[in-house]
Amino acid sequence: MSAEAVHGQTVVKPQRRIRRSTVLILGVVVIPAVLGLALNSYGPLTVDSALRMAAAAVAGQTIAILSAIAAVILTIKRRQNLAVIIIIAVLIIGNALNTMGAAGESLISWLDLIAEVDRRHGQ
Repeated sequence: MSAEAVHGQTVVKPQRRIRRSTVLILGVVVIPAVLGLALNSYGPLTVDSALRMAAAAVAGQTIAILSAIAAVILTIKRRQNLAVIIIIAVLIIGNALNTMGAAGESLISWLDLIAEVDRRHGQ
């Protein structure tokens, strides 16, 4: 904490604490959703848009994993109930890895679809 002398008295300013719930909500829900919406393909499916959408999904889930790890670190640092947050972190990480795998499968499917359309139109 920081202290300042004011008229012979010491005033202690409390430091702002980052809340675990804020880290988890932003990192697991808000940021991945914003990335997905910002990098989604709202037009025809192209190789660029397929790669962009898959990259957004992987980036969002990477942020979710890092947020879960950050929440565990905050819990250890503050000496709070570790068991509950570890269970939550394992669930988040497992879901994120599953979502990353699904993004890879979707990318392969999209690229196959693009290749099939190009073959049918003789490009």
